Amino acid sequence: MFRSIRNAIQSVYCIRDQFPKYMSELLFEEEAMGALFAVRFRYVIGFALIASAIANVSNIETIWGHLVNFIAIAVYFTNTFIHLHILKKKQSKWKTKYDYISLLVDNVLITMTILNWYWIKGDGNPNFLVKTPLMIFYLLPLSLCLFQYRFSLVVFSFVCFLISYYGFIAAALHDPDAIVSLDWHSYVLGDEIILLDALVSKPVIYLILVFAISYAIFRSLRMLLKFAASETQKTTLSRYFSPDLVSEIVSDPEVLGKGKRQKVTVLFSDIRGFTQFSELLDPEELSIFLTEFRRRMVRVIFQNKGSLDKFIGDAVMVTFGTPLPSEILGEDSRNAVVAAKSMLEELKSWNEERKTLGQVEIKIGIGIHSGEVFCGSIGSEERMEYTVIGDTVNTASRIESACKTIGSPLLISEVVWNEIGKPNEWVKNEGILLPGREQKINLYSVKNHP
Repeated sequence: MFRSIRNAIQSVYCIRDQFPKYMSELLFEEEAMGALFAVRFRYVIGFALIASAIANVSNIETIWGHLVNFIAIAVYFTNTFIHLHILKKKQSKWKTKYDYISLLVDNVLITMTILNWYWIKGDGNPNFLVKTPLMIFYLLPLSLCLFQYRFSLVVFSFVCFLISYYGFIAAALHDPDAIVSLDWHSYVLGDEIILLDALVSKPVIYLILVFAISYAIFRSLRMLLKFAASETQKTTLSRYFSPDLVSEIVSDPEVLGKGKRQKVTVLFSDIRGFTQFSELLDPEELSIFLTEFRRRMVRVIFQNKGSLDKFIGDAVMVTFGTPLPSEILGEDSRNAVVAAKSMLEELKSWNEERKTLGQVEIKIGIGIHSGEVFCGSIGSEERMEYTVIGDTVNTASRIESACKTIGSPLLISEVVWNEIGKPNEWVKNEGILLPGREQKINLYSVKNHP
């Protein structure tokens, strides 16, 4: 049991080790903002202390008593001002160190205040030090630790409290005027103390608060870690899947890891004459061109629920129905065809822009086929890739190559034509023999499409 408790505590206090470097830097920035807010909040506490001191003016008969109280408040505000000045500096080695100094000063001031009231109202009974309601003021520096995600500050504040509190108990026991009994009536309303309760009750309550605050910090850090991991995953997935699919995948991450056979519609696109075209560009110009081309094509693909499988040089491989196929019959094929037409329209618009700049026109070919494939994560432990493989993929690629022979920018297989409802706007090209295949197939091209 003790080992499990120790492991739980260790997991709480070592959660920072799980943070990657960039997140640690962000966390450090958040801690700095939290420290700044905590120091500003100290002014609110300071004004509350002034109000408390004024409310108790009538209970103090000596100049010394007033002097100690207001000196303590002045020191508190001075310490707060110095702390705020240090935190506002962009570069200061004292930023982190002064958090501990400030906590120490706070606890010392509370201890001085308790001692002051003991000298004023304690009537020489050292039990006053243990029973004073001012003991609750030790919660103030402890509560300020919540503004920063640092367990060490919580522990440090608790240790300061323990030193002061057990110091009071030691002083009370050392004094011959201290009265120890087991009478609760005298303990609560009189001058006596129950030693065992004094030794255990307040420290245990404070310890519980320390664990509660530490766990609250731990939950916040763990939530931040999970949120960052989720956002990183979304960012990565958004490069390959449409936003709607990303949300579904994040809610069920196992969907990418499960290899399975399913029906998928595959789209291949390729730039015509890209080899000759690329020879006219230097590497930087080529990179800019490909980036812009891919940006435009991927945008319309995602708008139609397509998933980017991969870029192969100037070629684009897209799937519809991965990782989750549509529940509506033929919808994946319809989305693929609409995406292909949108790609051609987007390319037409881009070519008009390029023409005004004196740049050459870009032409592409698109081939679409639908059928059963194997889809899942494939690769080694060092690098996994979610993709689809099978004869459907090869056929879609060869249909795209047939665009050159037939002279059409968009070709679909007969399977796809049937799935989209056999529309009349398509021209049938019978008996096309694709490379690497023995049987001829029928392909369909759009009428009057540029």
